Amino acid sequence: MQRGLVRRSLAGGRLRAGSVGSMQSRLIYGEQRGRRGVRPLRSLEMPRFNAVGTLILMCAVYFAAGLALAAIGPNMTALALNIAQDVALVGSIFTSFSIGTVIVQLFAPHLSSRYGQRTLLALGACCMGSGILGESLSRSLISLLSFALLGGVGFGAILAAGSVLIPRLFGPRGASALNLVNLFFGVGSIIGPLIAGWSQARGGSSLLALWVGAGLLLLLLPLISRAAETASGGNTVPMGSATPPWSLVVLLGLMLLVYSGTEIAIGGWAAVYLERGAAMTPEHAAFALSGFWLALTLGRGLGALLGLRLSALKLLGMAGTLLLSGAILFALSIGDAPRSVFALLIIGLAGGPIFPTIMALVASVTKGRGAATSLALGIGNWGGALIPPAMGIVLSEWGPPAGAQMVLGLSLGVSLLLGLVVWRTLR
Repeated sequence: MQRGLVRRSLAGGRLRAGSVGSMQSRLIYGEQRGRRGVRPLRSLEMPRFNAVGTLILMCAVYFAAGLALAAIGPNMTALALNIAQDVALVGSIFTSFSIGTVIVQLFAPHLSSRYGQRTLLALGACCMGSGILGESLSRSLISLLSFALLGGVGFGAILAAGSVLIPRLFGPRGASALNLVNLFFGVGSIIGPLIAGWSQARGGSSLLALWVGAGLLLLLLPLISRAAETASGGNTVPMGSATPPWSLVVLLGLMLLVYSGTEIAIGGWAAVYLERGAAMTPEHAAFALSGFWLALTLGRGLGALLGLRLSALKLLGMAGTLLLSGAILFALSIGDAPRSVFALLIIGLAGGPIFPTIMALVASVTKGRGAATSLALGIGNWGGALIPPAMGIVLSEWGPPAGAQMVLGLSLGVSLLLGLVVWRTLR
């Protein structure tokens, strides 16, 4: 009788303890309940996205980044007015931004291996969103350049995280998934100038586009904390493997430098060029710039399709020829708004496949060595630091005709380097 009372008393005690126990006690017994068929309570944090959910999130991050970057071009005059400086001096933000993207590449591998790609992506979105917002509110050149540097660090971190996380999540389909992510970057690049032009047409400020891009990046931070994570992959090269063709990697990096600098320069200065050289209104110039980014996005999609049938060298040859043709037409269309816009569309369509094809060729000739990819990107990133500011000086000092001739010269440089790449590859 007493033993029965003791058992019932103990059972009641356990029942009362379970009904009023803390969450900590439930977590402690979670594993034991899991063994009996009850789902264990692993954590109080929100569930992680799966691979597809993370891909969608990455598309949204790249869309916001593309929107914010493409919105800088239509806002060059507004930024110059904010700091009471000449618009040519404002072009130094491209140098500061590009230096930020180069700096972060030195630390991105260590940060991602220690804290994970998700943390690197969150850091990138936070820095870029804050940097773009700070640029739009700056009232001095030092402040403007400082925030541009911060934005560049953020953009570089976003690129570093996305270029590693997505291929790891999707394995053999990683290239296609990464192309989809970059496609959304292009879509954002179309929307940014459209927002700036729409706001100006309604009597508002073109800075609205920068605020929208920065706001989207910052608003995505809670979702980034739920992105999937992957284990750090090794980057070692097997012993006895062939030495990569470093001279070819350097040539490809130089080609990337000239092309990427040209693309950024056109994206940053085309609106100013069309206003001064073709007598277009600021809102119409912004819409034309949006057309350039649309053509670039279509070119990337077309390049992905042609890449299924053509080799990387043939695809680069076609793109380089079309790029040079568009640059020649651009140089012959000074003062003619419709022809200038049409030439910009050709240049954008031709430029679409160039960046991803160069990077695919680097990976192919070096068997995917990370050091070779970093070298090519390290060289190429300097294009954004050097060429856009030079374009601003040329436009300011010698006018639109000199700017158009500079675009032609840069396109000739891309063609020359392409010829050297073909010669080195087939040698």
